[in-house]
Amino acid sequence: MENLKQSRCVIGIKGQTPDPDFPVDIWFDSLKSVANVLSKENQQLLKVIAEQQPQSLTEIASISGRALSNVSRTLKTMEKHSIVEMIPNGNSVQVQVKVKVLADNWLVVLGKL
Repeated sequence: MENLKQSRCVIGIKGQTPDPDFPVDIWFDSLKSVANVLSKENQQLLKVIAEQQPQSLTEIASISGRALSNVSRTLKTMEKHSIVEMIPNGNSVQVQVKVKVLADNWLVVLGKL
């Protein structure tokens, strides 16, 4: 699986005027939601996916030691923010999905309210 990584992904907070020197790639509703989505545990999950390239959510859950429901929910949230892309991988009873990590380095830019 090929991982497309940006050197830096700029994050902005909705309701703030972005700094023109840092065009925003991803918008979040609040700083708290940034902290939740990019928690240390979730960054570790992204690292595991990028390094080990698992082929299913079940495999990601097994490798990471997290519950399948937690992995699925976390990755769906990350996909909503364009941090990962989940790609269906066959027609199996098991959840088969390839996950592409789209960003692995973030810069949060706080603009003017």
